[in-house]
Amino acid sequence: MWKVLNLPTDLFNSVMNVGRFTEEIEWLKFLALACSSLGVTIAKTLKIICEVLSCDHAGGPARIPFSTFQFLYTYIAEVDGEISASHVNRMLNYIEHEVIGPDGLIKVSDFTQNPRVRLE
Repeated sequence: MWKVLNLPTDLFNSVMNVGRFTEEIEWLKFLALACSSLGVTIAKTLKIICEVLSCDHAGGPARIPFSTFQFLYTYIAEVDGEISASHVNRMLNYIEHEVIGPDGLIKVSDFTQNPRVRLE
């Protein structure tokens, strides 16, 4: 499929190596690593992921379930290795209790426009 889409083989190999994927590939982890090559920062990577996964109509805010965001942020921070688990937990706790509404969705502006949210 990767070759059919004419995507760079070196990017595929890099994602496979960093993710330590074998025959079983966890789709969300693969997506996170592929987006990280485009996003540069964790916040930009998560923004791209939200835009890809969002089911909202074009023009509306890209939103995903907080549980998905939580999984992806934790995974990307873990792979990055420069962000402490305690920082990740503090940010997720703040977002969950102070930002997320009753619909359980997080939108891009919740973590890019909020001065109290520092994902890096």
